[in-house]
Amino acid sequence: MPAIEKDRTSSLGYSLPFEGEEHLATIILLPYRKDTWRKEAQPALDAFFSVVDAIRHHERVVLGIDPSIDYRIVRRFQLPNVTILRTPYDDSWARDNTPIFLRKDEELLGVDFGFNAWGGEYDGLYEDYAKDNALSRNILLELRIPRLAKKDFILEGGSILSDGRKTLLTTEECLLSKGRNPSLSKAEIEKVLKDTLQVENVIFLPYGLYGDETDGHVDNIASFLSEDTIVLSIAMDDEDPQYERSIADRKVLLEAVDATGRKYNIVELPLPSPLYLTKEEEDGLVPNDKAVLRKEGRRLAASYANLYQGKDFVLVPQFGVEEDQEALRILSSFYEGKKKVYPIASREILLGGGNIHCITKEIPQSTLYQIEPEETK
Repeated sequence: MPAIEKDRTSSLGYSLPFEGEEHLATIILLPYRKDTWRKEAQPALDAFFSVVDAIRHHERVVLGIDPSIDYRIVRRFQLPNVTILRTPYDDSWARDNTPIFLRKDEELLGVDFGFNAWGGEYDGLYEDYAKDNALSRNILLELRIPRLAKKDFILEGGSILSDGRKTLLTTEECLLSKGRNPSLSKAEIEKVLKDTLQVENVIFLPYGLYGDETDGHVDNIASFLSEDTIVLSIAMDDEDPQYERSIADRKVLLEAVDATGRKYNIVELPLPSPLYLTKEEEDGLVPNDKAVLRKEGRRLAASYANLYQGKDFVLVPQFGVEEDQEALRILSSFYEGKKKVYPIASREILLGGGNIHCITKEIPQSTLYQIEPEETK
């Protein structure tokens, strides 16, 4: 494993891989916040276990454990191909509060962007996010992967998607939000993305998912199924506020091209009929006056595009509704003979504000690095 000297000052020569290729590992952080995860996160832990258990059969899982989590909970997750990493964090959205990994040949680089709980003072979800903002550095030190610090720019991993061929997909709704980088213009934001992540092309969709508390993360409205195919979430009811948003996004995608000028194949994926937080689910939460209140009737940002994939597997959200099977059919048909498709019951993750893609973060494959099991460390 290469030695770490000091933080890198440039990402020149690196690239941002496509998610659906081979990984060194997947990072997941166990949930524990009582204002986000009902019944002291016990139902959510069952869903997280399903995600961990599926992934570990294909690649190593690096499982973050906050010091406040009872060790009796941790024992359940001490499984083959799972490495326990004890580190503090504010909430368990690994997609957003862990590094964005770049690769140059076999060398890895973790970009440590600023994190402000999806909006800071403007519309952030909790006031104290210092542990989340420090998490990327802590993880990179633990894994001995070099770091590129970009703390003056707010960016969450769920707000961007890469085709692995120098193109990023994102949304204006999120990246131009007043809670992110309000002093920068769209052109200036695009330049930071290109210079830092070494991409040549940025596609801005107008919108994310209606009611998404992340200000419209792209991973809830779309996903790269492959380097040349994008899946787009479409509302089926033309009276749903999401319908016109999906149509506007589709218009952009149909005209979009990759970094070489080629158009993408577009696959449409139905959204489930609107889902809402129930009174029973609200009653299982412990309100916190320094965090967003989750009340009965809150619309949930449910989407099948919030999937997670590696070289030979795909995890697909399922919500216990009739649209589940159609979404699963479309995705299973696309990946038939290529990747194993796992339907994952994920409403409990959804209640926290995201889904499977939001709780996972891939580390690209590299032969220079080895993540050891906990017992050998």
